[in-house]
Amino acid sequence: MRNIFTVSILVFSVFAIVTLAYPSKLLLAQSATTPTPQQTAFVNSFEKLVGDANNLTQNYQSQVTKWKNHQLDNKTMITVTDSYLPKYEKLINQSKTMQSPAEFQNATNLYTKSLESELQSYMHFKNYLSTNNSTENQLASQSLSSGFVQEVQAFKALMPSGLFNIVP
Repeated sequence: MRNIFTVSILVFSVFAIVTLAYPSKLLLAQSATTPTPQQTAFVNSFEKLVGDANNLTQNYQSQVTKWKNHQLDNKTMITVTDSYLPKYEKLINQSKTMQSPAEFQNATNLYTKSLESELQSYMHFKNYLSTNNSTENQLASQSLSSGFVQEVQAFKALMPSGLFNIVP
């Protein structure tokens, strides 16, 4: 049981370090071509979505850190997680309803999947906290990892347009 707890802490620690040390920011790039108004609106909307998601993740990870440091017990962490899940659902809905130009649709879909994977990870983590089921812990880790990969893929899909800069 101690090993499962250690793995859980390790996974969330790594994610928190990556998220806090390298919070990705997307900014409208200074490109040689002038973006269309639709492209500019999309870039600004997408930039805000990514910023909101990063802030939410950082806030949640600060709660996980408190849990790791035994400042929060499992029951309290479950309540905290329950309070964050609707916030992730809201971001997912925003991503799904974003008016993406055709050239950015793949990136938007990947980013939506990333948010959905992160939500799934926290749902599995909550289940792990309540049941101590090691499978839930593994599923939480896998979902979090998938979300990170999907986010990177989304950002890579945006770069060829020349309209985005990723600022670490």
